[in-house]
Amino acid sequence: MDLGEETSAARIVAVLEALAQPIGNGQMGVTASEIARRIGRDKSSVSRQMKTLVHLGLAEKTDSGKYILGWRVFTIAARAGDQRLLLTAPAVMRQIVRQTGESVHLSIRCHDEVLTILTESPMREVSVTGWVGRTVPLLGTSSGRALMMDDSDEAIRSVFEQTARVGGGSRMPRTARDAIARVAKARTQGYAVAVDEHEDGLSAVAAPIRDVQGRITAAINVSAPSYRIGDRVDDLAQIISRAAVYLSRTLAAPASTRKGARSTADHKASPVARSGKSTAE
Repeated sequence: MDLGEETSAARIVAVLEALAQPIGNGQMGVTASEIARRIGRDKSSVSRQMKTLVHLGLAEKTDSGKYILGWRVFTIAARAGDQRLLLTAPAVMRQIVRQTGESVHLSIRCHDEVLTILTESPMREVSVTGWVGRTVPLLGTSSGRALMMDDSDEAIRSVFEQTARVGGGSRMPRTARDAIARVAKARTQGYAVAVDEHEDGLSAVAAPIRDVQGRITAAINVSAPSYRIGDRVDDLAQIISRAAVYLSRTLAAPASTRKGARSTADHKASPVARSGKSTAE
């Protein structure tokens, strides 16, 4: 690599890290002088660089003349997190399938619906299939409830009021109060359980996956015909919760750590595998 390019890249990273540092006292943004002080450079060179970063969307200048991180930084971070999750999740999901003998799904939130983006299934006659690419309402699904764990009561009420309640299982939440209570219970437990809600005879357990900023970005769940889950809910909850924590930590880990995590995710060394006992039927 050319030394000049390396130095230029390092300077850009230093400026972005300076912008990302907490300020405190309710203040928003930092001046070019403060950035220069933080990274040990002269103000004039920092001011010139800030003009370029603002033009590229990597920084924004507020009305008070201070600088904050730009929209493009957050866009890049979100896309990197999505790619990282898609690279890491399949191995973890296959491990869960081996442990439980049931289907595992990775889902994201699309407004008031749940979109399944990845599925790993066992080879068996009776299974839950055909979920990838499908959207279902947030209400009445374990993944939807996991994705709503950070929502306020009013936000949950709004989703309930705007969701058409046509069909669904016999245990589908029928009032806003019930929907709020079920999300609250999931929030307390750290995982969500749905039995005969989306449809009769189908049960699932889900947990939220969080990004580096602690925001819920996806949900992982294991689903099966209700007769196969029975008294396995606690074991499945432990496995799914452990997987969600593992994937959340992977999203926040440095690149070298993530590489190592992917290489071991299919083996006993993976935190997902250490459940104490197998729940496979």
